[in-house]
Amino acid sequence: MGIRDRLGRKKQGESSEGQQAMDVARYTYLLRVASSDVLRQAHREAFATLSPEQLEALFLRLDHDLPIALRPPTAEPADLAQAAFSAELLDHGQLVRVLRRPGQGVTEGHAVGLGDTQGDALLYAHSLLAPVAAAVAASPAVADSLAGFANSPEAAQVDPSLFVRGPGGGTYGSTLARHVGVPGD
Repeated sequence: MGIRDRLGRKKQGESSEGQQAMDVARYTYLLRVASSDVLRQAHREAFATLSPEQLEALFLRLDHDLPIALRPPTAEPADLAQAAFSAELLDHGQLVRVLRRPGQGVTEGHAVGLGDTQGDALLYAHSLLAPVAAAVAASPAVADSLAGFANSPEAAQVDPSLFVRGPGGGTYGSTLARHVGVPGD
């Protein structure tokens, strides 16, 4: 049993949609908890796995959405990773918003096809979020950062059975009592 299996990465019979949702949850968790160096490295590795069309689409999105000073100079994975990291640092959540938009996400005259996906019913079909999230979550650079994922709110949003209350957990009232000295439940 590998670390990905223990972290809920692969479950027998899990649908593509369920796997995509779990990868996106891992990705948003990593954006919240991983160090700057880990995020930069994971994004470089993830962007290196994208097709040329996906790299071009990502470049156009970042070039369109970011302030001039943060825009990537080229569609090279290292430049895109630095711009993506800067975007997330500037506005937490911006990177997920940019990546989840279907299609190009810029003006119609600049559309770049992303190729055919395995059906339009997939949760993140025609967006870059699923392939980027899967590649970042699979990166060896993030293995240590994923250690607490199973107890995270991001994991619970996808699969409530993964959320485990922390030590000393109780009801809202008992938690409130610990923090403000008010008698709990």
